[in-house]
Amino acid sequence: MIMSVSPSEKSPTEPLLEVYTDGASRGNPGPAAYGFIFVRNNEIIFEEAKPMGTTTNNTAEYYAIISALKRAQEFATGSVIVYSDSELVIKQINNQYRITKPHLAQLRAELAIEEKKFTDIHFRNVPRENPFIRRCDELCNQALDRETKA
Repeated sequence: MIMSVSPSEKSPTEPLLEVYTDGASRGNPGPAAYGFIFVRNNEIIFEEAKPMGTTTNNTAEYYAIISALKRAQEFATGSVIVYSDSELVIKQINNQYRITKPHLAQLRAELAIEEKKFTDIHFRNVPRENPFIRRCDELCNQALDRETKA
């Protein structure tokens, strides 16, 4: 069951917001999309996915996180944990891997601006088998399917 919580319903104590993201491309580069969901108390409270045109998978992964954090500001300004199945992107964000591609460095810089809008933010890698990551993957595929039928 997906509950929709409006921004005005944010709790004054504002519980932790968990953000799950995924980016996908059919081909690398190829038609791409991103998807994300917000979870509180183990329940999905919001989900979104959009096609992106033609790009690489890593670019789609970054866009998923950036787009999710821009939208998350309507739901939280406190503690946020962002989960992704992209080990490369999460390790780049956490400064464990260098960013060698200029376009990814630019996206990382954009992400740094969004990070500052939360009091506490963490980025974690999770397996693609995680049920919330699987839902994000489904959203990406639905967005891609809609785009190819249009």
